[in-house]
Amino acid sequence: MSSSFMIVVVLIFAVNLALISWAVTDLLQRENVKYLSKPWWILIIAAVIFGSVIYLLLGRGDDQQ
Repeated sequence: MSSSFMIVVVLIFAVNLALISWAVTDLLQRENVKYLSKPWWILIIAAVIFGSVIYLLLGRGDDQQ
């Protein structure tokens, strides 16, 4: 493998890890989430390749009252 390919793989891994961290932190701080319960969202964030993006786009509830 070339070094440029490895840099791209490491970069994608780091971005994915940051998105997972952001999504889980956001999920745990919110009182309301859409469509599923929090344990299901954690499972989706952890198990699905773009689960964090799915949560951030679809699952965030409205906490403003």
